[in-house]
Amino acid sequence: MSQTSLPVGVASGGAPVVVRVASATRYLFVACIFLSAFLLFLVQPIIAKQIMPWFGGTSAVWTTCLTFFQLMLLAGYAYSDLATRWLKPRSHALLHVVLLGAAVAFLPILPGEWLKPDPQNAPISQVLLLLLMTVGLPYFCLATTGPLLQAWYTRLYPGSQVYRLFALSNLASLAALLAYPFSIEPYAGSVQQSTYWSLAFGAFAVLCAGCAWASRNAPRPEAAATVPAAHQASSLTPTRKDYALWLTLSAMGSMMLISVTSHITQNIAAVPMLWLLPLSLYLLTFVLCFEGRGWYRRSIFAAPLILSLIAMSWGLNTPPADINVMMAVPAYGIGTFCCCMFFHGELSLRKPAAEYLTRFYLTLSLGGAVGGTLIGVVAPNVLDGMYEFPVVLVITAGLMLVLLRHYLTANKAAYIVLALAIVSTVLTVLMAGASINHDMNGTLMRMRNFYAASQVVERKFNGETMRVLNNGQIMHGLQVRSAEKIAMPTTYYGASSGVAHAMRRFADAPRNVGVIGLGVGTMAAYGKDKDVIRFYEINPQSQLIAQREFSFLKDSAADIQVVLGDARLQMQAELERGEPGQFDVLVVDAFSGDSIPVHLLTKEAMDIYRAHMKPNGIIAFHVSNLFLNLKPVVADLAANAGLQAVYMRNEEKYPETASAWVLVTSDQVFLNDPDVLKQRRPIAPIAGLELWTDSRNNLYQILD
Repeated sequence: MSQTSLPVGVASGGAPVVVRVASATRYLFVACIFLSAFLLFLVQPIIAKQIMPWFGGTSAVWTTCLTFFQLMLLAGYAYSDLATRWLKPRSHALLHVVLLGAAVAFLPILPGEWLKPDPQNAPISQVLLLLLMTVGLPYFCLATTGPLLQAWYTRLYPGSQVYRLFALSNLASLAALLAYPFSIEPYAGSVQQSTYWSLAFGAFAVLCAGCAWASRNAPRPEAAATVPAAHQASSLTPTRKDYALWLTLSAMGSMMLISVTSHITQNIAAVPMLWLLPLSLYLLTFVLCFEGRGWYRRSIFAAPLILSLIAMSWGLNTPPADINVMMAVPAYGIGTFCCCMFFHGELSLRKPAAEYLTRFYLTLSLGGAVGGTLIGVVAPNVLDGMYEFPVVLVITAGLMLVLLRHYLTANKAAYIVLALAIVSTVLTVLMAGASINHDMNGTLMRMRNFYAASQVVERKFNGETMRVLNNGQIMHGLQVRSAEKIAMPTTYYGASSGVAHAMRRFADAPRNVGVIGLGVGTMAAYGKDKDVIRFYEINPQSQLIAQREFSFLKDSAADIQVVLGDARLQMQAELERGEPGQFDVLVVDAFSGDSIPVHLLTKEAMDIYRAHMKPNGIIAFHVSNLFLNLKPVVADLAANAGLQAVYMRNEEKYPETASAWVLVTSDQVFLNDPDVLKQRRPIAPIAGLELWTDSRNNLYQILD
């Protein structure tokens, strides 16, 4: 095996200290860094998917998971920085091998039954505890790998382009991101995913231990300063200004990613997992900017950045009805790419000498955590509307103006670019301000929390005033305000809808009705004297809006009950208390929009629903969706339970909305009803679609 002799220091007697490093060690480091980054990104959807059925399956669960992973990443980077600066190489290598061994003891990453949450308690702290006990130490070890191995690599190979390894790690993260939905999730259940991931982590631990062993005799950072000039980069000490700019640029990249993802999924197209596009572009910019070939050039990216800011700001003021999804989504994707190329490109131009790389990565990690926390945690609790995206655009424009003004060469072309940058900044500020002002003045009520950003608006249609609840592009309910129509069931629940047929089946006697998803409480309009209608609603603000801004609940003749919390958890708790609902009709209506609560559409969920039903009861699934074909999923669940599925679709007829319902029952009276037979439509199967369970389900298979 060939070896490379590297001068790495000077002994006290003046003789050079030489460490011989096998060239194969380079490949060991490369393989370890790639595998660690791949596993680091892959574990996030694997573990999140396992625990979502326990905690409600909402975006709040994913937000809490992201917060945990960001904090653990920051902890890993802090460990890497402190350990490389304060521990001797041999001591550090030994410590890290011990940590790897302890992490292996956590495997496999399967949450134990004892970690299941108490439905009566707030889930956030329970989510964090579960993640800590299940993946805490393995994730921490993975989080340390990027900066730590690059620091060791620099000691072994002074003068190498170590930042290419950073680009490699982001390429691996991108590969994991794309592999999970297309190559892993369709073919492996949750338990299999965790098992295979755990085996791969074991392989990583061996590789990482090998890297630690190879670096045990490498010099400490101060010794690297004696390496001949030909083998080292500039060693200028970073200033406070450098750290501040690193932190700002990193935070802005994270803020742009999360805010643009929220904007396009809320206001452009509620496509499941559309977050894949901006996140892929975000990682791609890291790869390009740190790959080492100088892909980022201010002179090349200045103009696209300016145009992107203007275009995205202009889009903020485009009415939803006028948005062309096929143009808007690519446009925001291009804008995200240009902005992140700017942030990460400026970072790459300011990367320090290799001896400071752990502090550089620590600052980047801190910036990412700060940016993610501001947008993902602070904004929903401080802002009552989705205002963070226009604010991020304004800050980006200002940052662009400052940096371009300071660094562009003073020639005619540079002055033109600066003039355009000034115009772009002014336009961005004006259009972002106009968007926020229009949103604040155009609504009766705005409320926001982890679950949703809701708006209540009034508008005229056919000469009548309507009050509407919106969540981005999704309408969650409507009430006509005229006295003669105020009690009329509207939108998806009108007289010709599938759920109306189910309600009429039991109209001759008092009915017990369960409803998953409150909306504005439209189902209460069907309530008669002695009826009991129990709503299950995870978002407490929805109850407040329905009671304050709409009158369906308070005007209903039925006994109206609202149970707050995830429907599946609450219904399971009721069964455990011996309190089944004995429902004639159970309405499952939680599948509109981007955040599809898959755990409400699995075999395990169906078992819970059936335990709450009367023998001839009807489970009504509302499956209207622009992007997902949910009908075959429900049909498979019905067939597995020995029931029949009836697909009914009504056409739009004001104040009704075209809606699709799949009614599941064994009641032959209902199945043979002439009106049902007349409106019934076939359900086309999807080739290869398996029965959905908590362990195996895949939204990509049912994209319509």
